[in-house]
Amino acid sequence: MSFEKDGTVKWSTKSETGKLAFAIEQFRWNKWVKVGETDGVGTPSTNSYVFKVPPHSGKNQARVRQTDYSGQPRLSKPVEVMSDVPEITFAPVKASKDINFVANDKPIETMYEIYDQYGNIVKKGFGSKVDVSNLPKGGYFLNFDNKMGEFVKK
Repeated sequence: MSFEKDGTVKWSTKSETGKLAFAIEQFRWNKWVKVGETDGVGTPSTNSYVFKVPPHSGKNQARVRQTDYSGQPRLSKPVEVMSDVPEITFAPVKASKDINFVANDKPIETMYEIYDQYGNIVKKGFGSKVDVSNLPKGGYFLNFDNKMGEFVKK
């Protein structure tokens, strides 16, 4: 298995016994996050796979998970790479309409998750900004890039 700076994860298998899906996971926000899925070929010969993971700043780790027919998950060993993605920040901390993600004073796309004060996920996605105008007023937790932050919806 390998992980390249552009986010390309490559792995190969042999002796597959069925067309089981592979879940690709990335370590960010102190947890493993599923970033995609690809179908397994399912043949006993050597099979090669390629998947593009959206890299974040700093050290990136990825792994592959496959769950067999009995429900048993099989995990690859994590692979890692240092990315060239610049450090990302967000603004404003007191938002009424949008939260913007920037790096080097330019908009930049990143994966994000927003949680309410009770730990319920209220929004998630990928982009350079997120519309928070429809959220109720109050405090929120924001996961973005490889960081966690907080903001207030006013």
